[in-house]
Amino acid sequence: MRELMLKLVLRVIIFGVVIGGCANQQANYTKKDIIKIADFELSPDEEKIVFSAITPVGNLDIWVVDIDGKNLRKLTFQDRSPTNRIAKFFKKHRWRNFFEIDMRYPKWTNNKRIAFCQQLSKIDAWSMHAVSRKYWTIDPSGTDKKPQTDLDKIIKRQQSTSLNKFKFSDRSEKYKLKVLLKKDDLWILRDGVTIPQKLIQ
Repeated sequence: MRELMLKLVLRVIIFGVVIGGCANQQANYTKKDIIKIADFELSPDEEKIVFSAITPVGNLDIWVVDIDGKNLRKLTFQDRSPTNRIAKFFKKHRWRNFFEIDMRYPKWTNNKRIAFCQQLSKIDAWSMHAVSRKYWTIDPSGTDKKPQTDLDKIIKRQQSTSLNKFKFSDRSEKYKLKVLLKKDDLWILRDGVTIPQKLIQ
């Protein structure tokens, strides 16, 4: 009975915070705050890489880094939201019927911004399914987050899948290297070199 009451209270809290999200809060984030990189996109000028990654809380957030691995910056902060903290607690105890907020599918736009999807999902006894999606853009500096409009045109790059267990790859002609996603991490492979190195140390 006590466990049932706790679940009911937590569900009320979830519904109270699920719409609110979390305000941007800068902090000193490092590689240890990234559990698994899901996807990436090289910027049109080939200077930066935006990617989504699983946080220690368990949700996806959006990051950006220079192509040389410097200036790692976290752009979204749903790992700090009460909704995802509660989701982590529910996962730990293998409970069902909870919500999770993920920031997914980062892309570059024609006006040098980053577009992404904020997805609210419900995890129940049968599956995980999207309840709602909102589309945003943000400056690579992490400022000026606002809803995506028709003026924000997505610039599509020709990513390719690769052999040797690389999930995705892209090429920078400017810097003569490939950017690779392998084993949940980003790697770079310079022309004339046979062994890739991790992008984010």
